[in-house]
Amino acid sequence: MREIIRLALTLFMIGLTSAALLTGVNNWTGPIIEERRKSDYLETIASYFPDVESFETKAEENGDSFDLIYDSAGNLLGVMGTILQGGYGGVITYNLAVDTEGIILGLRIISHSETPGIGDVITRESFLAQFIGKSHEDPLQPGEDVDLVSGATESTGSIIGSVRRSVGHIATSYLDFQAEIFDITVVPDGTFQGVAAGGQGDIVVEVVVEGGRLVEIKVLEQKETPTMFVLSYPIIPERMIAEQKLEVDVSTGATASAEGIVNAVRNALEKAIEEGEGEQR
Repeated sequence: MREIIRLALTLFMIGLTSAALLTGVNNWTGPIIEERRKSDYLETIASYFPDVESFETKAEENGDSFDLIYDSAGNLLGVMGTILQGGYGGVITYNLAVDTEGIILGLRIISHSETPGIGDVITRESFLAQFIGKSHEDPLQPGEDVDLVSGATESTGSIIGSVRRSVGHIATSYLDFQAEIFDITVVPDGTFQGVAAGGQGDIVVEVVVEGGRLVEIKVLEQKETPTMFVLSYPIIPERMIAEQKLEVDVSTGATASAEGIVNAVRNALEKAIEEGEGEQR
């Protein structure tokens, strides 16, 4: 019995000592790591905005933050976002620099958990460079404006969709650009089909319009990951019908799929306007 007690006390002391050592190491290295992180961030800002003198941080509820960058005269130079986006392996954190014209100056991946050798293609300069010079007005469609990478479509697709949303958000929320609102009331009555890229391939929808109102939205074809797609369908169609607009919140946990549904509906309605009344396929 004494031996058991002695062993238990020994293990307790070892654990206590280890915990104290780990706490001490963390207390010592933590500030150093944080200081290095801040230094890297300031260097990044300066690389995109050489005339930076100060910045004002706007934190948002979803964990994203946006720094308004100013020069010595107080003129706004642009915005730097620190954005969180779900990828294939977990959360991807990145910086997005946008000038006052809504044009992307830079994109930097800060951290990620994507598959080494596959999903980590999002960190490569050849991938990131595709976004430079793109505007908040550009569609940034996967596979068209920005290349998806075979074998890493979920990783690259999530970044493409996130950058598109973020540059648009920066433009309308911090640069005073007006968001384009699609006018559903001008769409003729009928049943129409549309297609747009999702996270894993094309999404095909069927949309019914009556009296200038959305009355039904069906997804006819899709190649999304089943466990992810259920997070977007039927939530997104319900939101568009309830709010009678395409500019709905696409935050569902499967944003690429959600955006694909919205864009497919937009494609259907745009074709409906171009082609006129009747059954459009």
